[in-house]
Amino acid sequence: MQTLTYKYRLLPTRSQHLVLREILEAQRQLYNGALEHRIECYRKTGHSPNRAEQSRELTICRKEIPSMAALSRRINGGTLQRLDEAFKHFFRRVRAGEKPGFPRFRGRGWFSCFTLDQWMGFQFRGSRLYFRGMPSGLRVHFDRPLPDTKILTAWFKQDHKGWVIGLVIEAPCAEKRGVINRAIGIDVGLEELVATSDGLLISNPRHAKRVEQELRRRNRSLSRCKRNSKHRAKVRKQLTRLYAKVRNTRDTKLHQIASMLVNQNDMIAVEALNIKNMVRGTYAKGINDAGWGKLRRLLCYKAERAGVHFIEVDPRYTSQTCPNCGVIKKKTRDERVHLCPCNCILHRDTAAAQIVLQRGIRIISQQGVAVLWPGNVVQ
Repeated sequence: MQTLTYKYRLLPTRSQHLVLREILEAQRQLYNGALEHRIECYRKTGHSPNRAEQSRELTICRKEIPSMAALSRRINGGTLQRLDEAFKHFFRRVRAGEKPGFPRFRGRGWFSCFTLDQWMGFQFRGSRLYFRGMPSGLRVHFDRPLPDTKILTAWFKQDHKGWVIGLVIEAPCAEKRGVINRAIGIDVGLEELVATSDGLLISNPRHAKRVEQELRRRNRSLSRCKRNSKHRAKVRKQLTRLYAKVRNTRDTKLHQIASMLVNQNDMIAVEALNIKNMVRGTYAKGINDAGWGKLRRLLCYKAERAGVHFIEVDPRYTSQTCPNCGVIKKKTRDERVHLCPCNCILHRDTAAAQIVLQRGIRIISQQGVAVLWPGNVVQ
């Protein structure tokens, strides 16, 4: 089983939109109040209350505050769960020696989503969602069918277009294919976004770089606007839409690439890159714009759904090893062609993808999976 999230656009009425805004503001205040409670308790007693203790206090608050009692407890519980996860990530970073990043109080501009701790008290009747605290049914635009399976939880988010809902479900994974009839290795880069072992090169669209000047112009315009003015709100909305357009265009392209690769192959081998550390270096801007991490996540979950083998291999010396003879020859970043004394002449990224494929075939063969693809011969 794998956990998937299906996003749908909400179509609230004017009164329902106001109710959603009120719920969002109430959850922001609850989040800040629960955070302040943890901080004060630790200062006075040296002990910070956990989620279970704050949940018991939430029960008392719901009895004393009518506005809180009129809302589904699952929403309040989701807010406490969100704060608890923030503290867990904080302590994890402390133990790992990373920059801790203590949980912060959230202003109105930094709190655009509220979640549920579990799917209870929420039900669909046709295309409308009913739950406590929402007048009548909240219309949901199902642009694609929702699988007939159990809904685990959900989240509501306000964006530049309105409101969206994310339904988290458990979907069964397809059985892994017992025979590899077609395999492929993938190398990601900045010049070419994707290079495959069979010679396919997909250029890097550079979505953010194309509108970089426009983004700078609108950011300067925003900085010159008067605080809390209508013009500032208008400029900020335009800037938000531009960022959303870049993000959506990038996601669409990555989805198309991942779907194409998964549909055409029985095994996909990729490099096990530490992208988290790579985005701290010189090429951080280009890597984030290319979306290497997003592409790998898409390939992983799409492969799981289709029963395709997804293999991560050691990335060391993949771009410097000859796929024909195995000799390691160092190259500078400017060398885009692989030239070897064994008369192997390939595009640098294609040669690296072939090395990735060879390593992936070694791993999958050790797992007992039959590889019938003609390119399984490892030099």
